[in-house]
Amino acid sequence: MKEYKTMRVDPSEEVDTIEALAVFGWKLEESKEIYNESDEIVGVNVDTKVKTYGDGFIGGFMAGWNGDEGKVQQQVTYETRKNVTHYVSMRFSRETSSKNYVRLKELELEYYQGAGCKSYFPIPRKPVALTVIASIALAIIIISLCTLFVGAQAEIWEIVVCVVVPVVFIPLLIVFWMRYSKKNKIAVEENRKISEYNAEREQAFAKRTQEIVDECVRLNEENDK
Repeated sequence: MKEYKTMRVDPSEEVDTIEALAVFGWKLEESKEIYNESDEIVGVNVDTKVKTYGDGFIGGFMAGWNGDEGKVQQQVTYETRKNVTHYVSMRFSRETSSKNYVRLKELELEYYQGAGCKSYFPIPRKPVALTVIASIALAIIIISLCTLFVGAQAEIWEIVVCVVVPVVFIPLLIVFWMRYSKKNKIAVEENRKISEYNAEREQAFAKRTQEIVDECVRLNEENDK
């Protein structure tokens, strides 16, 4: 009895895919290259022009005769995009009744599970927006304070704003930047640990994959006897 597997790969990966699956007992039964091109309209541009009759007696007569100012001309152009579909469709089969089928299937599953690397921590964003807003607000306050030195009289609301804004924004900026600094430090340290862990996992997995390939080669040789 046979089991089947179908795959679509890039033409440049065809040979590598056949060799990789052959390690686990898969044999190529059919291979077909698919190539299609199609044009898709992605935009339309309409250019409208009015062709006038000209000035003078003839132009006036023609405009009056036709009841318009001239002849409208439209030129329509289409912007197209070419879509290309290019892949190789392959069909593989493997004997389920072979002596080492179960072990080959287990090794194939382990091989394609990967090294089991961890994902990296996201780096926190700097509070740039708040810093810009605070900087603009403080700049306006400084300009307003400078006007007091040239004899301008401050309104009550201006005094309140000049006091409240610094009192609110400056502590807020300090808190946000301290939080960012703390989170960034934690993320950098965690990513360093993850990088070391992933490097060890990849090294161990590279060694293990070679062991898997060697064992599969031996099992396939036993099946062929």
